[in-house]
Amino acid sequence: MKIAQNLAVITAISAIFLGACGKSDGAPTQTSAAAAPMAAPSGWADASADLVNVDGEKAGEIALKDTPHGAILIRVSISGLSEGWHGMHLHQIGDCSDGAAGFKASGGHINPEGKEHGLLNPNGYEAADLPNIYAGADGVAVASLLNTSLSLSDGGPLLDADGFAVVVHENADDHMTQPIGGAGSRVACAAFSLGE
Repeated sequence: MKIAQNLAVITAISAIFLGACGKSDGAPTQTSAAAAPMAAPSGWADASADLVNVDGEKAGEIALKDTPHGAILIRVSISGLSEGWHGMHLHQIGDCSDGAAGFKASGGHINPEGKEHGLLNPNGYEAADLPNIYAGADGVAVASLLNTSLSLSDGGPLLDADGFAVVVHENADDHMTQPIGGAGSRVACAAFSLGE
């Protein structure tokens, strides 16, 4: 539980910093995929994938790196979001082909231990659960998160035959409400296929 609390604090501090960076002189900022910086420098990631929006257009990218401690460092860079907090989760299937239908092809959350959803839930948390990300007034969110429940090299659910997806939601995840923390519709998705 201490790790979840630390992740929440790191994410909150990152969001405050990102919100301050998003301030402008009051002129509206046009959001586009080009507005989001790269998630990670070239060669940094062990795996990466484009985030697509519900129209199938590139909205950003996700970069993943295994740590020496059996965790995954996740970097996200996305544009086109509404201002505010957005839930982000790891989903069971690496399929983002049905954006118009809400990315349902990505399945449910990765949850090999059968826990309840939510980093704040005493009966949680699922392996899929991640801290929220924050989009500024320009619709851009850039964040770095740590998932200590999964690894890219342990032969677990990220390496199975049907892959996995990272899904961004339209609202914040309250980290308590079942089954997705009230995060609302799926607005962006990145598909990964790392297994055999």
